[in-house]
Amino acid sequence: MFREIGKYKPLPMVSWYNLKQVAGTAFKSVVSKIIGEQSDRRLMLALASAENEFFDYTYRYKTEGDKVQPDINNLRNEIWIDFIADTGDGWNSTYSVAYYASKRGLKLKLPSGGEAETHRGDLLIFGGDEVYPAPSKQAYRNRLIAPFEAAMGDDKPKESPHVFAIPGNHDWYDGLEAFTRLFCSDLGSRWFAGRLTRQKRSYFAIKLPNNWWLLASDGQLHSNIDTAQLEYFRNIAAEHMKEGDKVILSISEPVWIYAHKYKKYGAPYDESDLIYLQEEILKPNGAEVKVFLTGDLHHYRRHEEMNAKDEEAKVQKITAGGGGAFLHPTHGGDFSVITEDHHLPEQEPRSFEMKECYPSQKKSKLLGWLNLFFPIINPGFGVLTGVLYLVTIWIVSSTFHFEFTHSIRGFFDQTLRAFLVNPFAALWLGAVAAGFVFFTDTHSKLYKWVGGLGHFGLNLFSMAYIGLFATYINAKVFNENIVTGFIFIPLIIFGLGWVIGSFNMGLYLAISMNIFGRHDNEAFSAIKNPDYKNFLRLHIDKSGKLTIYPIKIEKTARKFRERNKGEDDIAFVIPEDGSRPELIEKPIQISNNKNQIPKSKT
Repeated sequence: MFREIGKYKPLPMVSWYNLKQVAGTAFKSVVSKIIGEQSDRRLMLALASAENEFFDYTYRYKTEGDKVQPDINNLRNEIWIDFIADTGDGWNSTYSVAYYASKRGLKLKLPSGGEAETHRGDLLIFGGDEVYPAPSKQAYRNRLIAPFEAAMGDDKPKESPHVFAIPGNHDWYDGLEAFTRLFCSDLGSRWFAGRLTRQKRSYFAIKLPNNWWLLASDGQLHSNIDTAQLEYFRNIAAEHMKEGDKVILSISEPVWIYAHKYKKYGAPYDESDLIYLQEEILKPNGAEVKVFLTGDLHHYRRHEEMNAKDEEAKVQKITAGGGGAFLHPTHGGDFSVITEDHHLPEQEPRSFEMKECYPSQKKSKLLGWLNLFFPIINPGFGVLTGVLYLVTIWIVSSTFHFEFTHSIRGFFDQTLRAFLVNPFAALWLGAVAAGFVFFTDTHSKLYKWVGGLGHFGLNLFSMAYIGLFATYINAKVFNENIVTGFIFIPLIIFGLGWVIGSFNMGLYLAISMNIFGRHDNEAFSAIKNPDYKNFLRLHIDKSGKLTIYPIKIEKTARKFRERNKGEDDIAFVIPEDGSRPELIEKPIQISNNKNQIPKSKT
């Protein structure tokens, strides 16, 4: 399935329930948190960069080799921007997005009839989590650069497009080392798959035509904007922004979703840093955030400001994390209306109404039941459950001279007696139960204990029946022969534990997700769905109107071939199947309202 295509080696999607992968990702996550708290690379990048450096795209650039020079006599009156987040998982999904985003143009059918002709972005903005499962030079090369390089092919436009990126939590797993090397060159520019990088920090400010700006913030972990970064944006706003400027703000996490979902559990998610940025830094200088863009959740969801004074320029909050990673659900919580928690007494909190999500909540729920096929989708996970079942049954039965019980009640009586009389058995059973509780959703304490112990109890019942079945086979087939029993009973327990334990995991995830709205990340990473991808194409036209095209690829390609000689396509690799790009919803438009925004009294 993943044979080589020319010089490219397509990789499958990350198997999150592979035991090596689980252990490695968990370790890197812990290390990244420690490194991030003790040694913040953002500070080092700030010290090495020009204090108030920003990138001005109100005029065009000339490229000579890897040098970028402004063409001050060639002003822009419009610009196209592509926004892609959560890339670098499997080849099929990442390349499907990269292929269509790299084409010179896309014609998209409008819901009202006719077509919208869009152009490849003059700028490509990566919105975080550029590679999975963890960053490294090789991982970026194989899972991100290779598909975008193959998609860009040998196209050499007169004006090379540029690329900028902010890191997500996965990019931070090595302390931002590989991300910095790839995107934050101290040379000022370097090539990235037919595009040029220019940034020197993990965050940046871009001046766009017709009074628009694009600001991109690095929230590290849990949307923490550091002081140096806030001062950077403060200086940019004070020195270069003016009354009536409008801002597109790209961040690495949809904190408005997390704050809404986890507020009642006291989780460390809030919008205070974003609110401070827009209310205390941008607005006093006359600028206003009109569009929030983010990824991290691997789907599309748009919220629009309610009761806005300016009906032609309602604030939009858009999650578009469909660049290539596994799909995340759109169901599992009520996000129909979300309200900002301002932390500023004089400010009226704004409410936002959900206008669209993709895939639909109905489709998302149907996909959630695919967890019932967990043992087939994640065959390697069964090694863990097989060993767990074997060791647990062994420890319980060994307390009483390896004698298996002959009834369900007897098994649980024996388990309880083992817990009471055998300290090792008590420690083991306690550790196993604690493991199930620890795995369970950590935001709700009630669900954590009820769900965790319920999941443990389900597996304990499964162990009882498997133990009874193994003793039955030993009695009926091997006449309780000690030698054959010693060989085959463990094999039976391990084999059935592999299958049934995995099935129990899938059943738990399916019920948790579809009934209780828990474990969205665990449940959907388990099914590894490569389809329902999305990216955004933005256009600021000559009048200053911003149009956002939310683009979907319903089914990603599975078959690919090398480009034939003389074939009219820029890409080196051509998809042979999959869906063509379509609009998720009608284009979102924000007018260039010339009414100035009054400065804050502060």
